[in-house]
Amino acid sequence: MPVDIRGKPYKLIAERVNAFREDHPDGVIATERMESEDGLVSFRSVIGTPAQPLLASGHAEEVRGSTNINKTSALENCETSAVGRALAFAGYAGTEIASADEVANAINQQAGMEHIEYMNLVREHWDSIADAKELLIPIYGENEDQANVSGAREVLKELGEEVYVKLWKAPTKGGVFTTKERQTLKVKPEDAL
Repeated sequence: MPVDIRGKPYKLIAERVNAFREDHPDGVIATERMESEDGLVSFRSVIGTPAQPLLASGHAEEVRGSTNINKTSALENCETSAVGRALAFAGYAGTEIASADEVANAINQQAGMEHIEYMNLVREHWDSIADAKELLIPIYGENEDQANVSGAREVLKELGEEVYVKLWKAPTKGGVFTTKERQTLKVKPEDAL
């Protein structure tokens, strides 16, 4: 049964293999390790039947250590991806060539890269962020319109609109400002600038 990822059906590679074996009990699924150097692993897979020895082929590359699975099993993961792509080209896929595993890994890698980019942005502008956060610490007896909140807004505006908008990330998604700090600032960056 296909896995739904972002509204598109993706077949697991095991499902593709089983369907191919059911249709072609005498069919061949062959793999060849292409190279493994500098942490890069690549495989080629060929799908064939006695009537059509080269029905389809597929390639895959993986970087050792790039994901949790690739820390211990990059070779195996790469071989499986190559088989999945070859089977997809042979007609054993959902609506997409990529397998559910490949799409899930790509989404996770993209999310990881976005988080790294966000943390680099935070690191680069930490002095201004820290100044703004300190200004947002409530002072007993003062309301949210106190001068220090305006000062925090000014510090953040000085970062420029592009940086300010990128920093405006919910704390539940790894954002640097707490929910309370965001509420105190009240104004979304695109509205403040």
